[in-house]
Amino acid sequence: MKITTLNISSNVIKYVTTNGNGQVKHGSITPDGLINNGLILQPDAIASQIKTMFADNALPKNKVICSINGLPFSYRLFTLPKMEPAAFDEAIIRVIRKEMPISPDEMYLLWQAYPTENKEWQVLVAGITRQPVDNLVKTLSAAGIKPYFLDLQHLSLARLSGESDAIIVECEKDYSNIVMLVEGIPQALHIVPSLGAEAAVKDEIRQVVSRLNKMVNFYNNNHPKNPIKEDSKVLLTGELANEDGVVELVQKEVDYTVELLSPADKVVSGMPLHDFAVNAGSILMKTAPEKEAGKDATPHRSINLARVARQLQSINISSISNAVIVGSIAAFAGVVALVFGFLSLNQVREDLALAQGQLVKANAEYSTITSTLAASQAVQDNIDEVKAQIHLINADYESILNSTDHVADIAAVTQSVPDDLVFTDLEITSDQIFVYGRTYEPATVVQFARNLELIGDFSKADIQRIDWANSTSGPSLSFMIVINK
Repeated sequence: MKITTLNISSNVIKYVTTNGNGQVKHGSITPDGLINNGLILQPDAIASQIKTMFADNALPKNKVICSINGLPFSYRLFTLPKMEPAAFDEAIIRVIRKEMPISPDEMYLLWQAYPTENKEWQVLVAGITRQPVDNLVKTLSAAGIKPYFLDLQHLSLARLSGESDAIIVECEKDYSNIVMLVEGIPQALHIVPSLGAEAAVKDEIRQVVSRLNKMVNFYNNNHPKNPIKEDSKVLLTGELANEDGVVELVQKEVDYTVELLSPADKVVSGMPLHDFAVNAGSILMKTAPEKEAGKDATPHRSINLARVARQLQSINISSISNAVIVGSIAAFAGVVALVFGFLSLNQVREDLALAQGQLVKANAEYSTITSTLAASQAVQDNIDEVKAQIHLINADYESILNSTDHVADIAAVTQSVPDDLVFTDLEITSDQIFVYGRTYEPATVVQFARNLELIGDFSKADIQRIDWANSTSGPSLSFMIVINK
């Protein structure tokens, strides 16, 4: 199958095309500063450059997989029991409504499930804000290219490695990317912005290595029973990895063996791999139908740009003027900052953990010095805390007593219960209901959540968790649903 991959960044657009028989063609153009933070600022101008590039190099236009470096995204990892594909997809949406920092309705979502023990999937879900994807589709359409799929750089890099335990580091001139693989599952995805065009290569690499070490320390501290294996490798790729002395520099700063990424798949041969690593990984992207038959098929969902294009056409995106698009950039910049803020939550947790450790040490020293005063103050603090809790309980209690809806709420929950599912506990506050229960089939939890919104007429029912219970008799799955009145 002929596939063309585009890797778009602020300073270069790289292409690789393959005829499906191992023969590849590669090259690049410079976008002249028309792309920033993953957002194509001038779709028509970039489209003109891409159209010329495709024409000059006779590149096929029908199946073009795209990636954008520095694209703002947020991601989560969680575990779900195996279930039918339709129920599984709905369960993911209901779980990430609680887990994701931004509403799923404001993002394009992709996910990939990985098999684990106990009939469960570990699911990686990533959400990408809509504006940069919409601008990409507009750019491709203006260039006469039929949109195909959007690839996430970290997942592209993960496909290149034959190692199940590795840290892949792509060092680029605008954004560097790190993906940590543990037992074949991407456990951490990081973006490291460049220090700037004037920064020395050594400074850029040291910044990336610093982030890598903090990421490793954070993961190991939070997974003491399953840390990164000592024989794991740090695999380097990207344009900066070609620079003299980079491998040696990284090796001095990390505790793992460092070497250049060398994929075994022959489909990516015949080109300078490290300059086109993301393109090479995109060639290996699974583009088969997302909803495969069977309960045990590996669930996945890609960002189908053709589907996005149809959605945009339905709202007449072609009628939106360039002035409106440019005017929306300021608003989008705020969203980018927000998404990077949440993405940074994943990246700076290591720093937070380190700071918390220092805080604990400082608190211990302070406690020794002020032990006498602390004892009396602790008593007073406990009294104040108890008073505050009593006040909150009374407020909630009065709110429920003054409401005539709680009986109707309980009735609505009861009427929504599907067969073979029981709820074991119910907590009601003034604006939420927490339902705990058990069932034999995970799909019934999804049905219960759906019934609560349809039959019970609640505004939203989110699945907080679905876990296999340690039970020798009765339903083997426990669950928790949070209902908004």
